[in-house]
This record gives sequence, structure tokens and C-alpha cells, in this order.
Amino acid sequence: MPFNIDPENASAELQLEIIEMQCCLKQLFLNSTKLDFYRALLKAEFPKIIAHAQKVMAIFASSYVCEQTFSTMKLRENSIRNRLTEEHLFSLLKVASTQVEPAFENIMEKSKTIPYASHT
Repeated sequence: MPFNIDPENASAELQLEIIEMQCCLKQLFLNSTKLDFYRALLKAEFPKIIAHAQKVMAIFASSYVCEQTFSTMKLRENSIRNRLTEEHLFSLLKVASTQVEPAFENIMEKSKTIPYASHT
């Protein structure tokens, strides 16, 4: 929170950037989300504050992904599904945590053109 800190209490490398930010950008900070605020900062003017903000945001983002994945695993691995192997759990987690959307239309089109193999 760059507006809640006394620049004298900040590290020497951040002091000038904090002073500049507190003088000129308080309205932007109040009128936008924190992520949008830091995206709007010019890297040439606030390189150290941007780098610090990225480190802090990365901590929360990676913690969120870990917690979400752990919750997904615990939902999949229960007493009813006690026969799941590590390989099955890994595959389920991979599908549950991906951001990729399957191209169902393409898959269905390809399946129409490929004749079914006989199982003899």
C-alpha cells in the first residue's frame, strides 16, 4: 500500500518512487483495482515499485493455484474412489487445473471422418 507508508520508513531505493507516487497518483489508486493501478504505472518511472508489486502478487497467485489444486485432489480422492492410482489422480488434476478449452467441434468433425476400428 504505497499511500499508507511514510517514505522515510521505506528502503532508500524505493523512497523517490514512493514520494512521486504519493504526490501524483492517489486518485488513480482510489479509482481502480490494485492490479489495474500497477498495470497503469510506467515502468520507466516506477521500476522498483512495479518489481516489488509483482513479487507480492505472485505470492498470492501461486498460493491460490496450490490451494485450488489441493482442494480438487481431495474432492477426487475420497472413500468412494479409493481405487484411483497416482496416475489417475495426476490425470484428473491435469484436466481440472488446465486453462485450455477443448475444441469440441473439431474433435467431433474428426471423429466423423475416422472409421471405427473393428475389435477382433
